[in-house]
Amino acid sequence: MSQCLRFFSLTCLVSMLTPAALADTAQGLLAVFTMPGDASIYVDGQRKGNSPASQHETFKIHLPEGEHTLRAEKDGFDAVERTLFIGAGTEKTVKLSLAPEIEMVAIEGGCFIMGSAEDENERDRDEGPQHEVCFQPFEIGRYELTFAQWDACVADGGCEKIPSDEGWGRGQRPVINISWQQAQEYLKWLNNCGGQTGYRLPTEAEWEYAARAGTTTPFSTGECISTDQANFDGTFEYAGCPEPTNLDLHQTQPVGSYPPNAWGLYDMHGNVNEFVADCWNDSYHGAPEDGSAWLAGNCTRRVLRGGSWYGDPGYLRSAYRCRSGPAFGHRTIGLRLARTPGG
Repeated sequence: MSQCLRFFSLTCLVSMLTPAALADTAQGLLAVFTMPGDASIYVDGQRKGNSPASQHETFKIHLPEGEHTLRAEKDGFDAVERTLFIGAGTEKTVKLSLAPEIEMVAIEGGCFIMGSAEDENERDRDEGPQHEVCFQPFEIGRYELTFAQWDACVADGGCEKIPSDEGWGRGQRPVINISWQQAQEYLKWLNNCGGQTGYRLPTEAEWEYAARAGTTTPFSTGECISTDQANFDGTFEYAGCPEPTNLDLHQTQPVGSYPPNAWGLYDMHGNVNEFVADCWNDSYHGAPEDGSAWLAGNCTRRVLRGGSWYGDPGYLRSAYRCRSGPAFGHRTIGLRLARTPGG
């Protein structure tokens, strides 16, 4: 009798649990977060709510096994849509970026000689003394930061000012008329969007290492550079090089319009001057040898690298340095991002 009761009880228990168990195993769990947060989430055309505003939270929903279409929308951003398969009894995490993607290039650790040789044409004294700098791996933007990427920050309330484009257009042109201080606003926003973190300005040493891409010549293109290789004022000559082309476009060009260097980086020479993290110093005496930013010296001036559409060839040299006040913006000034892996 007791055995029958035990069997009856077990049978009833199994019977009562089976529908719930079957329901659980017939569904999977989808976890979603977006960059930036607070985006409207749609699954198979039906609105399911908003993604969390904080990167520390996640939007979760149970879905039946099968293929589903996930879509995220937010005013001022391009919608993003993805088709995915949800397996029964599984959990899937999806990260959706509504802001334009910032493509980074991984740079291996290594050493190089920073600065210019004393006999380099158009060399300035602040480019020496030459010294060895060694690095841990880092990442740097494949392209200069664009207006599209900047405007995503403005639309999300992370950046206050919409820089003027001088009437040249926005989109994939490099953002201009921003200051070093405004660049810090953008970085703060980007690092709190819910995606990857660790974004920052490159150090001056990282910038030159990446610009040279293993070369020791004045330009990554060799001893000379032409208006087919970079955007600059081609009415000027550079010593020992072919006659100038006299091509001067008088404005920025969309990023990636010219061939990349050997490490796949575009516009390291010309287009816009790029802010780096370092304070200004008149020479490299006492400069860090580990690739870190030099945060001592005249911090009322910040270093710019790369030359611009307005500059002559000498300003495009890999070792050339100039400076600007941290609150100063100009039509020749933009930036490129760096990132610490695992940041």
